[in-house]
Amino acid sequence: MFQRISTILIWSEQYKQLADWYQDVFNLKVNEQLNHPQDTGILFDFPDGSPWLWIGQHDKIHGKNQEPLRIMFNINVDSVKEAYEYLKTKGVTFIATPFKAPTMEKWFCTFSDPDGNTVQIIGKE
Repeated sequence: MFQRISTILIWSEQYKQLADWYQDVFNLKVNEQLNHPQDTGILFDFPDGSPWLWIGQHDKIHGKNQEPLRIMFNINVDSVKEAYEYLKTKGVTFIATPFKAPTMEKWFCTFSDPDGNTVQIIGKE
């Protein structure tokens, strides 16, 4: 019945600026762009094809995220340390620099997008 997560949706008052940031930092390909009064945003493809990332405008969202740790999503990388060095060149604001998970052989690095949403990368050291 339930198959997989198809899309991560991030709503923003300044959706275009946030979408530009995600496209620049992660080199994402635009799949679709909508500019309809009731559905405005940009849909991005990750290189492996799933899930999609939607950055859109929502009339109930104003300012930065007031609870940035409530939801976060992970992006797989080959090397967390290499991705961390790359993200530093993009001026990313870090919450946690690369660290090894205490319960598994994975490394993580946590940071914020310009709206204060939490994003994490996961992979080998």
